[in-house]
Amino acid sequence: MSINKILNRGYRIAWLDNVKMFAMLWVIFGHVMTIVIKNNVDLSGKIMEHFIVAFNMPLFVIISGYSNLNTFNKITEWRELVDFVKKSVIHILLPVVTFCVIGLTPKFIFSPFWFLNMILYLMIGFAVIHFAVYSIKRQHLLCVSILLFLLCFIWVNKVWMGEMCTYYAVGLLCKQYGIFNKPKRLIFPLLLMLGILIFAIFWSCGVYTCRESSFYTCTFTDLLLLGRLDLWVERQFLAGILSVAIIGLFLNYDGKYTLFSKMGRYTLSFYLFHAMMLRPFGNDFIINIFHNTWFYQYFYRSEALRWCGAFIVFVMMTILSWGLICICKKWKWTRLFCLGQKSNY
Repeated sequence: MSINKILNRGYRIAWLDNVKMFAMLWVIFGHVMTIVIKNNVDLSGKIMEHFIVAFNMPLFVIISGYSNLNTFNKITEWRELVDFVKKSVIHILLPVVTFCVIGLTPKFIFSPFWFLNMILYLMIGFAVIHFAVYSIKRQHLLCVSILLFLLCFIWVNKVWMGEMCTYYAVGLLCKQYGIFNKPKRLIFPLLLMLGILIFAIFWSCGVYTCRESSFYTCTFTDLLLLGRLDLWVERQFLAGILSVAIIGLFLNYDGKYTLFSKMGRYTLSFYLFHAMMLRPFGNDFIINIFHNTWFYQYFYRSEALRWCGAFIVFVMMTILSWGLICICKKWKWTRLFCLGQKSNY
């Protein structure tokens, strides 16, 4: 990879951070359109809601697995495993606990910030399993580690670990077999078109009218008991195709490390800050006040205006989150407790 595609300080890879920020923007927009402005009352909103859910969280998880494999392969001693767990807890769990305290949410282990907790549990779980396999065989056997990892986690119903562990495995395998080692100008765009086509087929066949089609509703074990594992296979297949295609497109058109790339370093913080901004909209009293505002009344009058309103709130929430992140970067303790960083790089 050419040097202009890597940030000199910290060796950040532009396309990886670009993918993270791209996925984060879809998370924020999806929450705004379904929670704040409620575009999902329209057909276009319903389609967009299901399309976002089909790829955005799996995309994050695949990128996480892809980014962490080299770190896992370097863990060959107990001390290194403990050090990895400690760093992961500081980077992910400490900010989650901080925001749970700020938001008066005592159950931080299974908090509203479920996604960050889930990523942490998968990271530590795979690190322990991979190290155990290494300790027995004195070599890193990725396929054995992944098999044991899936057998352990696919049955877990908490914070959607059973759904996401398979995407994490996809990311690990993509790294192991060099799927994103070099651009593939034709394959990734065609793969994205295939994913969109499959989504359209699923929609036309009425798959999304099934309550169980969303991982938010039914896990692997739920579908197993219902005899509807076909829905699990469908959403796994679609998420894998769309996520790999999107990652590949960013690889194809990678460039210099930009402000957008820099923002992608802080997707954990974007997730936390925007989630805190969304919390008031879960309160009936607050949401009733918001619904009576001039802004909501004006932009809720038609489908086109609802999209405009959602976009305006989305932009404002993204900018405000970035501003708060920049403020937290200024001081040692806010960097540590709010951003999960020990240094200001």
